[in-house]
Amino acid sequence: MADNMAKRPIRIALGVSDENVWNDRFAAALDEKRSAGYPLNYDRVNLNRRDWLERLTPYDAVIWKPYGMGVQQSILVKEKVYVLEKHLHKLVIPNVESTWHFESKVAQSYLFSIEGVPTPATTATFDYDEALEELRRATFPLVFKRGEGAGSGNVWLVKSRRTAEQLWAKAFCSQIYRDMTSRGHGRFSIAARSLCKRWFWEYFRQHFRRGDSPGYLYWQEFVANNSADLRIAVIGDRYAYGFWRNNRPDDFRASGSGRIDFERPIPEECVRFCMGISRRLNFDSMAYDLLFKDGKFVIGEISYGYVDSVPYRAAGHYELRPDETIEFVPGHVWPETLWVEWALQRWEGRREDAIAK
Repeated sequence: MADNMAKRPIRIALGVSDENVWNDRFAAALDEKRSAGYPLNYDRVNLNRRDWLERLTPYDAVIWKPYGMGVQQSILVKEKVYVLEKHLHKLVIPNVESTWHFESKVAQSYLFSIEGVPTPATTATFDYDEALEELRRATFPLVFKRGEGAGSGNVWLVKSRRTAEQLWAKAFCSQIYRDMTSRGHGRFSIAARSLCKRWFWEYFRQHFRRGDSPGYLYWQEFVANNSADLRIAVIGDRYAYGFWRNNRPDDFRASGSGRIDFERPIPEECVRFCMGISRRLNFDSMAYDLLFKDGKFVIGEISYGYVDSVPYRAAGHYELRPDETIEFVPGHVWPETLWVEWALQRWEGRREDAIAK
């Protein structure tokens, strides 16, 4: 097997899903590498078809930018990445480590805690009693978030305990109702006990609409005095882009504002720190959103995907050299080009490991 890997070109499946712009730029980057003499072959493979697994059998690697917005869609993406990487042993860009926590800010908070990543003070709880106790002790305002959402979607600045308790009722009403039924209370008994409770009327409203409450609350402290956030988009552990995103007018949120600042200097320590996280956690692609508190940065959230045109418009990108220095490389480069560079570097590492064995 090692001799076969060493002699033949890498066979790449360029995953076709819904991100056609990314697909075309992946193809352009692969064409450029092949024209320069790199031994590779690639085909576009539709990963939405029912026979997608069979179609991917002949390939060594899969490169794609899945469209993963929304909880259900992101789950389907994660399932495919997991099967390809863990069961078919394909090289997949982006890999499991990059995607498993996508559209789940709660899951991201677990990583931040374990790795000691500086973040705004964060609470993520699935226990309605604990959530209510914490809210009654909390200092407002707080930033509440749903687990999914991009472009500042599902993010709210909550300024009062009253509003926070309304969100609590929406989040946990189904759980409270189920717990009461499990303790032997019937519908009429629950109604009689709970008519004056906010959660009961929220449950009635959701039940009438055939919905269900999320069953958790997630909030962070409000980090004041930030008119912008800093986006560091890291590819592998050696390439990165940096730019500032100014807040929307009269709003605390920067994500999705479109108000990009490429002129403001980027602190190298932020670039280096984010590259270090990507190295430790084996991320293929990760965008980090940074705020500043008391002169130090904190990371609010992360995402493997982003709009490619914004990094391209930056004056250049950063590269981590073998001597651990970081060099700014001027010029406009599509992130798809660097994804391909990173994928081939990963393949070469895998091939060297196979030969060594």
